[in-house]
Amino acid sequence: AEGVNKMPVNRTITSEILVAYSQCPRKAFLIFCTDENGIPHEYVRILERHKKANRRIYLSELNQKMPHIQDYDVCFLQGGSDMIINATLRSEGLEAGCDLLTKLEASSSLGEHSYEPTICVGTHSVSKEQRLELFFAGYVLAQIQDKVPAAGRIIIKGQRSRKVKLENSGKTLVPLLEDLREWVAASPPEPPPLILNKHCPLCRFYSLCRAKAEQEDHLSLLDRISTPKAVQKYEKKGIFTVKQLSYLYKPRRRKKRTRNPPKPIYKPELQALAIRTGKIYLQELPELSRQPVELFLDIEGIPDQQLYYLIGLLVCEADTSEYHSYWADSPGDETRIWQQFLAKVNEHPDAPIYHYGSYEPRAIARLSRRYDTDDRDLKDLLINVNSYIYAKMYFPVRSNRLKEIGNFIGAAWRSPDASGLQSLVWRHYWEVTGDVRYRQLLMDYNEDDCQALKLLTDELIRIKHSADILLEVDFADEPKRHATKDG
Repeated sequence: AEGVNKMPVNRTITSEILVAYSQCPRKAFLIFCTDENGIPHEYVRILERHKKANRRIYLSELNQKMPHIQDYDVCFLQGGSDMIINATLRSEGLEAGCDLLTKLEASSSLGEHSYEPTICVGTHSVSKEQRLELFFAGYVLAQIQDKVPAAGRIIIKGQRSRKVKLENSGKTLVPLLEDLREWVAASPPEPPPLILNKHCPLCRFYSLCRAKAEQEDHLSLLDRISTPKAVQKYEKKGIFTVKQLSYLYKPRRRKKRTRNPPKPIYKPELQALAIRTGKIYLQELPELSRQPVELFLDIEGIPDQQLYYLIGLLVCEADTSEYHSYWADSPGDETRIWQQFLAKVNEHPDAPIYHYGSYEPRAIARLSRRYDTDDRDLKDLLINVNSYIYAKMYFPVRSNRLKEIGNFIGAAWRSPDASGLQSLVWRHYWEVTGDVRYRQLLMDYNEDDCQALKLLTDELIRIKHSADILLEVDFADEPKRHATKDG
């Protein structure tokens, strides 16, 4: 593979390889077929520590209840031990880890009994990757005992058990395993194409792939071209770089207005053109207007726990602005910060509440249900600033994320690595250490997001009123004339 160090293919397909392939074939290739190690994100390391701790507690409690539980050995399967821990299941070039095998009175090739798998994870909920890991353990176990387990279990944090059906898991697994077995058979296997996707920020090879994508000006640098299908669509036309893509855009003549105009469609070619020219392109002018009082909202939470621990609100009136933050030390404080937020909003009952994206409306809906609040009036005040940008305005950036557009228009974040993912790391270390520095980092990040949102809203209103005279702004379908018609 270009840019990576090759080594002989490991002939064993493990749980790690399978899960990696489901996230990104190139990630699996780098683990499976090269000696690249990469640098894991700190959040991934935290989850791995949580997983080990959860497993240790779970197995320790099992040992107390059943002191004669045995560590895995193939002979114990034949012998029919009731419970077997720390299993490494191997069959036909496959290897799956399994924290616990539980005996069932159902005949198999082992005898009058068979087993079901259990794995431990370090999260409060079950992800599709964790389900896939359990599917794989059940698949390898089925080859050993010649019987597909009907179900398995995933032990989430707090030693809570989640039952997962396994009978039809082969539909998900077999296509992935077929591709991986082709790598084992090939000598050497061809590296999968480089495609940046949503999993990248968590991947240990992110820096490596990002650098290669930058070097190639790869199409997947654009946030909306992040799947093999999307990339192949343009490659079939001979388009391989963002710069090449920019030349595909052609202004379209506007159709006559209709009562029900179609929804705007996002155009990657126009995004690429904006990047090449450094201009902002408009499909529609943003229909925003100033109000006497305006609120800018940003909420921080832990999705895995469905916990909201910080609500930030920037209150802007005339030429003054004041930032308010409502912080929860623990889940028990969530109701308090929710009531504090509602009280502050009720001080300005007609003020619009600007936010960016769908996270805040979902959080408000969930908190309203959780604490039996009528949120109908609140919902009417919410304004998603992103809805005035997506497919309507094209900034010369690679994605519509607030931080990327914010950096372009002059917003600043006090911490250079501030992000939603990094906020989970800071919150974890605050919970573990109680160090006020981590709390302050989160407060600063939240306030900077609110300020960036205000700056972006100001910019949209400025563009709305001055698009005709701004040199850095152009109309996508009716480019400005910089000379007279005769000229």
